[in-house]
Amino acid sequence: MNRCVQYCGRVLALLTVISAGRNAHASPLIELTGAIGDNGGMQGVVSGPGAASAYFNPALLNDAEDGVLFAYELVSEQVGVTLYGRQGGNVPLSVGTRTVTSPGGVPLPNDVVPTQWLQQGCPAGTGPNQCPAPGFAARPRQSQGSSGVNRSYGTFGLVKHLVPDRLSIGFYAMIPLSNLTTAQSFYPDEREALFSNSLHPELYGDRLTSISVVLGAAFKIVPQISIGASVSLGLANVATSNTYVQNPANYSTLLLDNSITTQVDLSPTVGMTYIPVSWLRFGGAVHAPEKFSVNTTIDATLPSGTTSGGTVDNVFDWMPWSVNFGVEGDVITRGKYTMSLTGSLKYAFWSAYTDRIGQSPSAYGAALAWSDTLSATIGVRHRYGQARGFIDIGYAPSPVPEQIGNSNYVDNDRVMLAAGGDIALQIGPAKVRPGAQFFVNRLIYRANLKDDALITDQVPEGSVFSTTGKPVPGLLGLETNNPGWPGFSSEGWVWGGGVTVEVPL
Repeated sequence: MNRCVQYCGRVLALLTVISAGRNAHASPLIELTGAIGDNGGMQGVVSGPGAASAYFNPALLNDAEDGVLFAYELVSEQVGVTLYGRQGGNVPLSVGTRTVTSPGGVPLPNDVVPTQWLQQGCPAGTGPNQCPAPGFAARPRQSQGSSGVNRSYGTFGLVKHLVPDRLSIGFYAMIPLSNLTTAQSFYPDEREALFSNSLHPELYGDRLTSISVVLGAAFKIVPQISIGASVSLGLANVATSNTYVQNPANYSTLLLDNSITTQVDLSPTVGMTYIPVSWLRFGGAVHAPEKFSVNTTIDATLPSGTTSGGTVDNVFDWMPWSVNFGVEGDVITRGKYTMSLTGSLKYAFWSAYTDRIGQSPSAYGAALAWSDTLSATIGVRHRYGQARGFIDIGYAPSPVPEQIGNSNYVDNDRVMLAAGGDIALQIGPAKVRPGAQFFVNRLIYRANLKDDALITDQVPEGSVFSTTGKPVPGLLGLETNNPGWPGFSSEGWVWGGGVTVEVPL
């Protein structure tokens, strides 16, 4: 017994030590789908001990059955973004001559382009209303939205009791079956006009393509109390690009040397379960922050001998510190039938959020900083003999305030529903547990109306042509290419489901 306690303590300590202070590939995908298999649903912190417990609450691994989990899951993301019509506010075509200066005599930045170029493009040429080769491609507002995608995943899990009723280990992974880990960066302000000129859901999209891998272990201290720890595994990338720009107008002649370093990073979760009586169960878990980042250093050399460079830190799949707590109690027990009620809370520290360009939303102003959130879920579990099923409903508020300024973070409050079930079958000498489950998230309609006083005027009043000193015509108040101006709305669905098969060991 003493040797077991020492061994188990070392295992849990090792998991915690090796994961401290690191950033990992986040698991927004697992958070969205909930626990796959084992009746956990959206309340894996306290319910449905199984392979998914390695992520939601590793202490539950002690109460799971030895076995292997296989699953196929489909997730459909259908988030619609509607941009309000613009009545004025266009950057004038004359800005394209690059001879416009601010009232203080400072040339306008080259990232300020005529609104007409964005909507219609600018053909290559030397005549009026033409641009130097190769021209400027059109990118109308919201023509390159990124939602409306179906994705499929393979899920694999394993639970093994190393010391019966004392020490257990678990493994859980969700692997995209089409694209393995995509990462899309975009600016949440007027700078995105130069790229997609569209708005994108902030917490979905590429965040649902992460490879999520979790390893965990649990140790039962006394019959009523178990503790557990796990680590999420992921990748961190550092890239260096050295370039020689032979012809700034023809980048097909660019000379490029790339150096990319990839390392495995880990992030911890710790959990606990308490069962004071056989019909009542408590569970809690703390998840450390997680992210997938790509740090890129670019050094460029021009034929003139000028050398310059910079570093860009893109952050993907960011997830905050979160504290989870749940309770489950058996309310009806009659013969082979048991019905349980469950409830759980999740407090997430979204106020520390860092977006895809490595920037905090608070950079746009204190009123636009994100908020911490408290989500709640309730549900019911049924068990009759070898059959079991669950249904959960919940609500998750958005951490994003109304987007009244330069920022265009697209996010909505969510109403969640999940249901599923499985049954243990004896097929000859083998025992299997097939099952099915689904989930649906309704992203509640949300409108965002901009406050013009908080929007950057990209062509300030009083701007003049540097060649003549004459005022730039057509400046009537605010001029901006911010794709979210004068406002936008969003709503939609994220739903999915799959089939599972568990094989006892």
